Amino acid sequence: MARSTIDGCNIRLILEYDGTNYCGWQSQSDGNTIQDFVESAIYQLTQERVRVIGAGRTDAGVHARGQVINFPLKKALPINKIYLGLNSYLPADIVVKLAEEVPVEFHARFDAQKRIYQYFISLERTAVFRDFCWQLFYKLDMSLLQSMAGIIVGNHDFSSFARHETQTRGKTCRVSESTWRIQDEYLIYRIVANRFLHGMVRTIVGTMIDVARGRFDLTEFNAIFQARDRNRGGQTAPPRGLFLEEVIY
Repeated sequence: MARSTIDGCNIRLILEYDGTNYCGWQSQSDGNTIQDFVESAIYQLTQERVRVIGAGRTDAGVHARGQVINFPLKKALPINKIYLGLNSYLPADIVVKLAEEVPVEFHARFDAQKRIYQYFISLERTAVFRDFCWQLFYKLDMSLLQSMAGIIVGNHDFSSFARHETQTRGKTCRVSESTWRIQDEYLIYRIVANRFLHGMVRTIVGTMIDVARGRFDLTEFNAIFQARDRNRGGQTAPPRGLFLEEVIY
């Protein structure tokens, strides 16, 4: 896919957002999205209508601590004015953490080498953090979770863990890290890959949880993975536990 040419300066932002009340990152006709609000804030500040480029297209209800975007500006503005101005126009659940000018060639999506996601499962009931985790009270086999996490490391076809409507030419992703850990009252899954398919992390988590609670066994997980068929997979974990943590360039 050809990159569009940027006329003027190229601005990169790192965004943090609570995705609870949004229909996801990407602009769409039937609902409010993070992208819509960011582009509106840019227009209010600069009077320029721009289309921002995001490193990852988070789904409805998914959060981010390190979403990276870039967009062109025809008129140069001081970076501090962009940072302060956008934060003043954005709603409280979307925050600009960093603003900087980057080379005109920089592309938030195509230049990304790795994306890091984490999924949070609460092992105790929580009221305050209920929108930021999946609350589970099953007895889970930690050794099985770690075994499955190791199985998916490498270059693999992840069709069994992608939504049917995923529109990509290939379903192969290169996973460089996949681990589970317990931290305080949370069970946390961390996955690092060069790219992710639509719904991939949540379906991986949901299927692993199905195995760890005894619905499937490890042999069946391997069969699901190799089948390259979403119909064979397990449940999809709810979006509220998933965070886009960082994008590596």
